Amino acid sequence: MEGKKVLLMISNSVVGDRLEQAFYRASYEVLRTDNGKQAVHWLQTSTPQAMIVDWDIANGSVDEIRRLINDQFQKTALILLSENRPPEERIHALEEGADDCLSSYPAVDELVAKVNALIRRINLVDHTPRNLQIKDIQINLDTHEVRKSGKLIDLTYTQFKLLYLLASKRDYIFTRNEILDKVWGENAYVTDRTVDVHVKRLREKLGEDRLPSRYIQTIHGLGYRFA
Repeated sequence: MEGKKVLLMISNSVVGDRLEQAFYRASYEVLRTDNGKQAVHWLQTSTPQAMIVDWDIANGSVDEIRRLINDQFQKTALILLSENRPPEERIHALEEGADDCLSSYPAVDELVAKVNALIRRINLVDHTPRNLQIKDIQINLDTHEVRKSGKLIDLTYTQFKLLYLLASKRDYIFTRNEILDKVWGENAYVTDRTVDVHVKRLREKLGEDRLPSRYIQTIHGLGYRFA
C-alpha cells in the first residue's frame, strides 16, 4: 500500500526506536512524539492510517484522540498500549472506540502486522457495496453516514462497523464470537459483554429504548440479527 502513515506516541525511547525502525521497514511514513498536543495536531493535519498511543503518557489526551477519531477520522486505527491499566479501563477504552488495547508491549513485527490487519479491515469497505437500505435505515459506506428516515445518526466507527455487519446479512444470526472477530478482530481484548453493550447503545442510537427491537433482534442462546 502506498502512502501508509503511522503516528507513534511512545514514552519509552528504546521501544519507540524499535517501532519506528520496524514501520520504516514496512514502508510507513512515521510521525513520532511524546506530547499529547502534538499528537492531536498531527492527527488533525496529517491523517495517519494508524495511531499507537502509550496510555501512560497520554493522560487526558486519550479521550480527545478517541473523540477525534470517532467524530472526524474514522479510517484511522487506534491502538492503546496500557501496561499499567486495569482490565476494566481497557474494556472501557474499547467500548468507547479504540480498535485494540494491549496490556503489554508486543514484539515490534507483531505490532506492525496487527496495524496492517486493522488498516485492511477499516478499508474493507472499498470492496463492498457502497450503500445499504433496510427499512428506513440508510448506510453510506463512502461517507460512513447512517440515516434513519433521512435524519443523520451519529455513530462511532465501531458502532458503524457493527451496524453494517448485521445489516449486510439480513436475518443471519451472528454469534457474539463472530461479532467480536469481525468487528474487533480475534486478538482484541474484548468480551461478550462488550458486544452486548455496543448493541444496546446502537439500538438507542436507532431510537429504540425498549425491547423487542424493530431492527436488531436478540436470538437467545445464539446471538443477534438484523430483522
